[in-house]
Amino acid sequence: MAGNGDLMRSLRAGGGGGVAAAQELLRRARSGAVSTAELKEVQKVITSPELRDAFRDVARDVSSLLSSGSAAVFRDVSSLTPDTERLTDARTLPERFLADLKLVEQDLLNHRGMTKDQKAARAFSFFEAYATRFSQLAHGTAQAEQAAKGAPQEDGGAFATSATGLQLAPPLSEPELHKALGQFDKALKRAGFEALQTDDGRTGMEAARQLLEAKTKEAQQRARPAHLEAPTWKDNPAPAERSLKADVEKERRAIGAIDGKPLIQPHLRVAGTRMEEQEAAQKKDRTRSAGTDQVLGGRMWWNVMHLLRGEELDDVARKDAMTQLAIAAALILLFSGILVGILVWM
Repeated sequence: MAGNGDLMRSLRAGGGGGVAAAQELLRRARSGAVSTAELKEVQKVITSPELRDAFRDVARDVSSLLSSGSAAVFRDVSSLTPDTERLTDARTLPERFLADLKLVEQDLLNHRGMTKDQKAARAFSFFEAYATRFSQLAHGTAQAEQAAKGAPQEDGGAFATSATGLQLAPPLSEPELHKALGQFDKALKRAGFEALQTDDGRTGMEAARQLLEAKTKEAQQRARPAHLEAPTWKDNPAPAERSLKADVEKERRAIGAIDGKPLIQPHLRVAGTRMEEQEAAQKKDRTRSAGTDQVLGGRMWWNVMHLLRGEELDDVARKDAMTQLAIAAALILLFSGILVGILVWM
């Protein structure tokens, strides 16, 4: 199946093939397989002076689709899949599949408005290209086809031809095949294939394994599921379905994350909480003034200094200051007596 890029090239060429390509792109846009940017590019091409007469009807439909805002924003799977014909070694395909999936995951699966069944079908379709190439390389089909196209040149057991310039690794032995299939199992589990269900009762893992083990195109066709579901995957919400509550919560989290500060700052606390704290502090001060820990604190020194300057203090503060002053004087006298005694004995 031609990708969106191939259809765009046919579109620019004009003629009957260009009209067919434009109609196919329009059909894909209605089904969600053409992005808004790609559809705008289609509109630009078909409304150009040299092509607008041939694409008059299609241009009207494209304009209507763009103006309605219903054009989907996710791309066709074929436009996201690399040219797997350039892959030369079945041993490296499990890791390559998972790495490529991570690179295109946003465009492939993570779009608002994409249902879980669409995600399942797109994920498996992306995997199929790697499975087909793995089967060709692992069982020697690709090597045989390449050898038939020209005189093979062997270099360390590899197969190459001057026509293609590709150097294919040898087919897999039984132990190597078993190891590679195990690596694919791990990659598919990380990709979420355990959650997939086929319409004929298989799991996504089972369908994928059968596709990897298929040695012929007929066997691959039988292994390919007609329909896939992902009952445990979540649908991506459409833009119109976004919750105001979710947006507000997101903004609150963003504000609270600034400089690591909490959402509610201490100086923004309600009046009731502030009054309670003030009452607790006053109660603590009264408790401390009722007794003494034999230490003249900074606050007591402040009161004493005011007393010595002759300023007015309330009764409680004056009593507290005099008590602390007397204790301090007694401690000074005691210390002086001890010091004198030491000097005399020396």
